[in-house]
Amino acid sequence: MAAQIGVLLLKPESFFAGLSGEPESLKVPALIAITGAIISAATAGLTSGITIKLFGNVPEMASMAPALGIFGAVVAFFTFLVLWVLIIPGIFYLISMAFSGTGTFKKTILFSGYGLVPVIIGSIITLFVSFYYIPLIQVPTLTSLQNPAAIEAAMQQLMQDTAFRELRLISAVLSGIFLLWSANLWIFGLKHARSLTLKQAAITVLIPVAAYIVFLMYTAMSGIPGLGGI
Repeated sequence: MAAQIGVLLLKPESFFAGLSGEPESLKVPALIAITGAIISAATAGLTSGITIKLFGNVPEMASMAPALGIFGAVVAFFTFLVLWVLIIPGIFYLISMAFSGTGTFKKTILFSGYGLVPVIIGSIITLFVSFYYIPLIQVPTLTSLQNPAAIEAAMQQLMQDTAFRELRLISAVLSGIFLLWSANLWIFGLKHARSLTLKQAAITVLIPVAAYIVFLMYTAMSGIPGLGGI
């Protein structure tokens, strides 16, 4: 398995060319995706501590505090799976139709799943970065939900916190870097999964990837929560 991952990361053309001749099996891609979803859930559970601190002293929210972390982790787990196992391969499949690509949607999911490995590596690094930064964040504390102005002020204070802003920016940059690495794998994967030329596969992959990276940077700068755990 480790040797296969090494070939995948360093020689994606050879890896996917060899994979094309093997029986289609979602076992390994499913394991890769679930691993990524677990890491995403762990990161979400860790960062939900910020929300718990923010609303932890609000009487009507205090009893819900433990559930917030669990809820955030569950949402992150399934968001990762839906985004990277269904939505992104689905977009690849639809765009490749413009080039008369052949090959089943299952094969697109299969090859796209292998390409998630760099995304997962980036997620692991982001998790460790979060471990460092989250204790440094100065989280304001609310005591009531009855004052919208106080809630808005608290959110603004949190968004302007230096550690919080650095964490969001570093996370977005890391996500973008490792997503580009995954895009390199997806290009070769789509080439073989959908019988495309290298140029057609590059267009198919880079359109949604570029759009997602722009979205990541926008959410990091604006303070809007991102999606997918990366």
